[in-house]
Amino acid sequence: MKNIFYFRHLNKIGGIESFFYYLAKKYYKWDITIYYNTGDLNQIKRLSKYVNVKKYNGENIKCDKAFFNFNLDIIDNVEAKEYIQIAHGDYKSMAIKPNLNSKITNYLGVSKQVCNTFKEITGNDTLLVYNPISINKPKRVINLISATRLTAEKGKNRIEKLAKLFDENKIPYLWTIFTDDKNAINNTNIIYMEPRLDIINYIANADYLVQLSDNEGYCYSVVESLCTGTPVIVTECPVFDEIGVINKKNGFILNFDLSNVPIDEIYKGLPKFVYEPKKDNWDEILEKGNSEYVSYFKGDDFMFELEVIKSIPYSRYDNLVSIKRINEDKKGELFAGDIIVVETEEEANYLCGENKYNLEACKLKRVIAKDLEQADKKIDKVEKAVKNVRKKKILQDK
Repeated sequence: MKNIFYFRHLNKIGGIESFFYYLAKKYYKWDITIYYNTGDLNQIKRLSKYVNVKKYNGENIKCDKAFFNFNLDIIDNVEAKEYIQIAHGDYKSMAIKPNLNSKITNYLGVSKQVCNTFKEITGNDTLLVYNPISINKPKRVINLISATRLTAEKGKNRIEKLAKLFDENKIPYLWTIFTDDKNAINNTNIIYMEPRLDIINYIANADYLVQLSDNEGYCYSVVESLCTGTPVIVTECPVFDEIGVINKKNGFILNFDLSNVPIDEIYKGLPKFVYEPKKDNWDEILEKGNSEYVSYFKGDDFMFELEVIKSIPYSRYDNLVSIKRINEDKKGELFAGDIIVVETEEEANYLCGENKYNLEACKLKRVIAKDLEQADKKIDKVEKAVKNVRKKKILQDK
């Protein structure tokens, strides 16, 4: 043997594993054998396409050049003309002292930084030899997105089948699925995401939105996708034709048994398109009238909307500095059925009876995000918020 490389353990991923791969890929015509003690099967298979890969079983090895990385444990069983140690890491920054052996005749470093710090730590001159690399022309990765339950009627089996077709045709893809049904499909190309109220940004960034249901009554996600300019992959539900999905123009319409999947055309993609959603006519349905609703929404801050269940005299809540009354009266007795809003959990607890200093006069309706600053500007009914909570005063009011 001319060149042997030894590494005790080949991990699933790692910089040294990449070094071996690119070395083998680029210099496969050279006589190279890689020895390992334990290793990931996929790494071993990948390397074996190009060079000889052997599990070390304690045998004596004879070669012209023997290359070692961190591990020198078999060096006494190797007879070589040259013993070469490769420094792959910045040992100084890692605060690790490298293994050394008197048999080593030459040292290599994969960057100037590595060479300099290796010499600083060990005193050994290190020859700079950059890592090999050989990149094939990358294939475009298709980004798919779905927001759906992973159940039979929503096309779970079709999702599995379509994913299998991508795999069989060696088409790289990532499929992001917003769902509560995490890991319902075992596929390493599927990324499960928590459902959220708005995924428009994700849809706009995808190559396709996929909805493979048995039936749909409207399907907002498909309409949203088309409105953002992202084509869709859907089944032949009648409603998709009604809402404007046009096969091979703004999407692909598949048979329910997926017998007509144009996999190459999907991978190639569709040209840009213009989509106009069906105009709603809710302006003809809703009763006319101005809204008196007060909105408090603001970022990640919270408010607590409470319903009064028994009357509270003003003297019992006047020290609650953040209280907001929804009715016209800014002061005065609170009556059963009144709706109020408070800024703090302490005040909500006080009114609802969640601690020993309680009135037990309200019940929590909902927790809402608040936008007091905008409310102050736009809504006269809402008193200006006082942000500092006088907690001590609240606790004193028994």
